[in-house]
Amino acid sequence: MEPKFFDVHTHLNIQFDKDWSEVGQRALGKNVWFINIGANEKSSKLALEQVEKLGIGAWASVGIHPTENNPGNFLEIRKLAEAEKVVAIGECGLEYFRQKDELNKERQKELFKQHIELSVELGKPLMIHCRPASPHVFGEIQDAYEDIWEILNFYKEQNGDRLCFNLHFFLGDWTVAQKFLALDGYLSFPGVITFSDQADEVIKKMPLDRLMSETDAPFATPIPNRGQRNEPAYIQFVAERIASLRSEDEGEVLSALVSNARRFFGV
Repeated sequence: MEPKFFDVHTHLNIQFDKDWSEVGQRALGKNVWFINIGANEKSSKLALEQVEKLGIGAWASVGIHPTENNPGNFLEIRKLAEAEKVVAIGECGLEYFRQKDELNKERQKELFKQHIELSVELGKPLMIHCRPASPHVFGEIQDAYEDIWEILNFYKEQNGDRLCFNLHFFLGDWTVAQKFLALDGYLSFPGVITFSDQADEVIKKMPLDRLMSETDAPFATPIPNRGQRNEPAYIQFVAERIASLRSEDEGEVLSALVSNARRFFGV
C-alpha cells in the first residue's frame, strides 16, 4: 500500500524502550512511513534493529550527533551504513547553541566531514542537524548555518549530484534557506510549526519539490497532542499544517511531501 504520510526524522530508539514496536506499528497501520534516526553508535545500531523487525515502511539512518562527547567508533557507523535498511547518514552536523568552546566546534566539523565522505561514498543522503548559537535571530545567515554551508559547498563543488542532504528541524529564515536550496538541499519541518509561525515564510516560499515533513519524535509534539510524547503517527498534523500554508491544493502538497521523501531516500 502506498504511504499517505512520510515522517523523515523520528527516534523510536529514544524514550520508547517498552513500546517502540507498538508505536511503529501504529504509524505503519495509518499508512505512515518513517526514517528511524540514529544519534550515536548505540542508538544507530538499535534504530537498524528496530526497522528490520518492523518491515516495509520503516528505514533507518545511522550517524553521530554533534553533541556526543564520546562519539564512539565511526568504523561501526560505516559498517551499519552498508545495511540495505539504512537509507541515510546522520543525524550529523553542528550544534552551537550555548557552545563557546572553539575546540569542540572544530571537533564537530571534522566529525561532520566524516559523515559527508561516507554519504558520498555509499550514495546515501545526509540527515543534518544544525542549531545556531542564537536560533531566533533573523536577517542574516548565522554561525552554525554559515559553517555548515561552507563545508557543504566545498563538498558540492567536488562531488556534484553525489552530495544530497536534508536540513532537519530547520530554524533559519528565508535568507538562510535560499543558500541551502542553491546547493540542491532539502528542508524538513517538525511539529513546532503547528504552534509557532517562525517557519511560515520559508514554508510558503520554498520550491514544493524540496519540502519534507518530520516529527522528531519523541520531541516537538504537534497540536493537538502537545504535552504528550510525540510519535511518528502524528506526522499527519505536521503535513496538514504545511499544506495549509501553501498556495497549492492540499492534496497536491500532501502527495509531494511523500514523493519528495521517497525520491530523497530512494525508497
